[in-house]
Amino acid sequence: MEKRDLDIITNSAVNWQMYRNKTVLVTGATGRLGRYIVDTLVDVDLKYNLNLRILGLVRSNDKAEAVFGQELRFPNVKMLIQDVNAPIMYEGDIHYIFHTAGPAAPVDFKDHAVETLWSHVNGTHNVLECARLHGTKRVFYISTVEIYGEWKEDRNITESDMGPLRHLNYRACYPEAKRLCETMLTTYQQEYGVDFCGVRFSHTLGPGIVLDDGRAFAEFLNAVLNDRDIVLQSDGSAMRTYTYVADAVNAVFLIMDKGQSTFYNVSSDENLISIRDLANLIAELSPSGKTKVVFGKEAGNMPYLPFKLAIMDTRKIRAMGWKPQVDLKHLFQWTLESFL
Repeated sequence: MEKRDLDIITNSAVNWQMYRNKTVLVTGATGRLGRYIVDTLVDVDLKYNLNLRILGLVRSNDKAEAVFGQELRFPNVKMLIQDVNAPIMYEGDIHYIFHTAGPAAPVDFKDHAVETLWSHVNGTHNVLECARLHGTKRVFYISTVEIYGEWKEDRNITESDMGPLRHLNYRACYPEAKRLCETMLTTYQQEYGVDFCGVRFSHTLGPGIVLDDGRAFAEFLNAVLNDRDIVLQSDGSAMRTYTYVADAVNAVFLIMDKGQSTFYNVSSDENLISIRDLANLIAELSPSGKTKVVFGKEAGNMPYLPFKLAIMDTRKIRAMGWKPQVDLKHLFQWTLESFL
């Protein structure tokens, strides 16, 4: 991770001493958010001499080696090589869990809808069983703005709002699974006393994203990297907010430390932009200057959201002291540079 990203995450009001002599499990450790959480824990462990033990749950040892490299040689870092769909096997204490594992790309919803649904549901069940058996202090869960469903009111959506979600649609495999997982966390707290907190993200990105996963911004970046035109498959009027991954992870640690047992909306409201304007912004970042924005035919069979996505009200997280530090231009510039 770049030092600038570590600074964004660690220059905050988080009480890093809460991790002294503790063991922390991070599921999906090689994913976009998981790797940042692991890198941050390694950094604060070294900085404050916390005697922290970091467990990363990953499916592939080769990918863990590629992502973390020399960090895997540290005595306080251990990878558990397994699928989150299987029960989590670990003998020692686990004091905190950051649960980030699970498919979240539109291409997964299209090609592996069943696996997407069960990866979230089974994975979260296994995480909560692990927490129950180990007496874990707190579980952090990564949720999504998509659980709110379709939003038609002309105001930002708060954590207590909810729109309709049409469930007889293969693409609902993701938001419906996420809704169920949030309920699962609530039931485990009520029946077994497993404390939890979590975040609902909109669009987070930065180094480590996948460029062929079907997300619009990933397609735009991929076009720039390959000197192709950006082809819009709609009028581009849909509005989205984009949050840099380091700003997002800063919120994660702040909520884990100071948050209540509930979910918090996290998005950089300052980075609200239409898809069309975003395409133009990314095209202007082209190193060769060859990328233009053109309009194609109507969207084909890609599983884009079939409704207007809610813009989230983030007053609750901002009252805790969170403030995003990365604007739109730097967000996409730094992400693009990570591929060059």
